[in-house]
Amino acid sequence: MKKILTLIILVLSGLTLAAAQESGNRTYGAQRRKPLVNTGVLTATVNNKEVYFIEANILMNTKPDAFQAVFGLVQEGATAEESNNKLTAQVAAFTRDLEKLGIRQNDTFVDFIAQNKIYDFTTNGTAITEKFSGFETKKNINIRYKDRETLDKILSAAVKASIFDLIEVKSIVSDMSGVHAKLFDEAVKIIKQKEASYANAFGIKLNASNLANEKYDTFYPGELYDNYQAFESGTTYSDYNRTVIRQRKTRTFFYQPLDANNFDAVINQMGIEPVAQFTLYLRMQYDLKK
Repeated sequence: MKKILTLIILVLSGLTLAAAQESGNRTYGAQRRKPLVNTGVLTATVNNKEVYFIEANILMNTKPDAFQAVFGLVQEGATAEESNNKLTAQVAAFTRDLEKLGIRQNDTFVDFIAQNKIYDFTTNGTAITEKFSGFETKKNINIRYKDRETLDKILSAAVKASIFDLIEVKSIVSDMSGVHAKLFDEAVKIIKQKEASYANAFGIKLNASNLANEKYDTFYPGELYDNYQAFESGTTYSDYNRTVIRQRKTRTFFYQPLDANNFDAVINQMGIEPVAQFTLYLRMQYDLKK
């Protein structure tokens, strides 16, 4: 009965993952990173000389060219050979179903992770003894695909093969040099616009003297999910004679892209689907023109 209940829970977990297509179990415990943003500090003293800065912060939204799903597999056995053979058979059954989805053999890769001894406990009266109980083999299987909709079919094939741990879904953008070029051109445009605006509005004439900061960053959908819990709980107090047993509260996740309001310009406005987000923070140093 315990094994059946465990299987039901895992199957439900696997089906739930279909909704969070760009995330995966790696979302649990993940910390959101933040891009560099404009500091608003436009003056400083360098070598006893006052210098000036103009900043630009650019965001670019880009649809991925392809995706890579990473599944974790583990099998136990009385011997190392047995646990490995179980895992090999499981992978073979999974990849056969993937081929039916049009995923070719060169679009999958099995990554060996670890093979280690496992231990369990036995009881005899008041004594609890730890004993060697077998081996455990762990592998990951990486699957590359192009269409987002394919992930639902891959998840169904994984559940059929008793594979329930979707570690993460990676988004792939091929033309990184093109992305960086567009970000840089837009940042230069913004800085020149600000330079002209300061001159026209305040009569401040500046002479570019140094590139102070250039920071590119990439934020893929899998790291842009936030979590939350929605519930209202009553208040109670325990004493020496009573124990409070609380219900498990469900924690869920939602896609939370970078806020466009924090940037000077946005290339490709955000749609309704998760995208890869690229940023560039560019800071130029100036001297006053004499």
